[in-house]
Amino acid sequence: MGLGRLFTRATGPLQHSRTIVSDGWRIGPSALITGDTGWGGGGYVRALGIPGVDRAVMLIADVLGGLPWDAYTDRGRNYAEKITPRPILLEQPNPEEARIATMSAWAADLVLNGNAVGVIADRNAAGLPTAVVPVPARNVGVRRAVGTTYSAVPTGAIEYSIGGSSFAADEVIHVKGPCEPGALRGVGVLEKHLNGSGSLDLAEELARQARNLGNTGIPTGVLKAISPDVTRDQLSDAKAAWLVAQRDRTVAALGPGTEFEALAWNPEELQLIEARKLSLLEVANIFGLPPRFLGAPSGGSMDYTNAEAESIDLLKFSLGGHVGRFEQTLSLHFPRGTWVQANLDAVLRADTLTRYQAHEIAVRNGWLLKSEVREIEDLPPVPGIDDDPEPEQQPAPAVPLPNQNPEPQGATA
Repeated sequence: MGLGRLFTRATGPLQHSRTIVSDGWRIGPSALITGDTGWGGGGYVRALGIPGVDRAVMLIADVLGGLPWDAYTDRGRNYAEKITPRPILLEQPNPEEARIATMSAWAADLVLNGNAVGVIADRNAAGLPTAVVPVPARNVGVRRAVGTTYSAVPTGAIEYSIGGSSFAADEVIHVKGPCEPGALRGVGVLEKHLNGSGSLDLAEELARQARNLGNTGIPTGVLKAISPDVTRDQLSDAKAAWLVAQRDRTVAALGPGTEFEALAWNPEELQLIEARKLSLLEVANIFGLPPRFLGAPSGGSMDYTNAEAESIDLLKFSLGGHVGRFEQTLSLHFPRGTWVQANLDAVLRADTLTRYQAHEIAVRNGWLLKSEVREIEDLPPVPGIDDDPEPEQQPAPAVPLPNQNPEPQGATA
């Protein structure tokens, strides 16, 4: 099926079933169901407007998007062999864009909305997927088909609604985030932490307050009534006039019955520094990232050795779950005995000296061939490099024998 005809195919009477209300129909956050215009449809972009969130999402998305994804098989053999050339689904899932664009967009959607979705657009002669159309998770519905005449899939089977069309589970690549057992969709950061009083709402509110205090220049203070005859309406009018004058950078005039007493702000209070630091630390915890990756205070010093170890921990404990979800989901679309695995060497690649020392140990102990080392280092092959003859045995140097009849000391000719 071509990309252009994917969403224009006839769907028959199933379109009528869009009116059926089902708790499991939507993948996106619940705000989309209620029609909330706050964190619903615009929540994705609005969340990225928070600097800490933008940094966290881009870090996760770019690392996952930049990873090479390979397929391995052990069918008919007792060892795993990498499939070459790399399957087209893993090399360039969406023919219209580079792999990093597709994978990083999927990773960002998985983190923020709890799901990454794509519709299989084409298959090869063996029936394996070769092209995918990525779809925003908030535009996708999922449910178990009910026993009606409108459903195109068997009752109880998973059914997806995308672009007004219905798709069976084997027509969709769905990477599902954390969820309750048996749930059809994952739960992402937007749904968990944007509920009106969540941590990301607080982060945005702190930024807004600091921005308003810094931009308007309105000092915090108290309007005092000097005359006992001042009314509440007069005080309200005086307050409104004071705010307008400060915003317009003009001279304010108060009546004879009121005076203004300013409360001083120091620069750190003006920018809500401590509160925003705590908020940034909460953002790091939400995304499971080490605080220093977002510029948040980590509470201790970080030398080079610890920083390198923390980079490894980033893959193990922060990104490992996301990588595993992609690997296992993509593996489901390959034959039994074939699986997908991300190549993490690009991220874990050590410095030159460390790599060369590891290669030398591996070659010396027979774990790697010299040709394999050159392949790892992206160097061109050298014919016969693994067939070097054994070094010739050099004769041992002659050792002079000690003089058997040494002349006595002091002897003369």
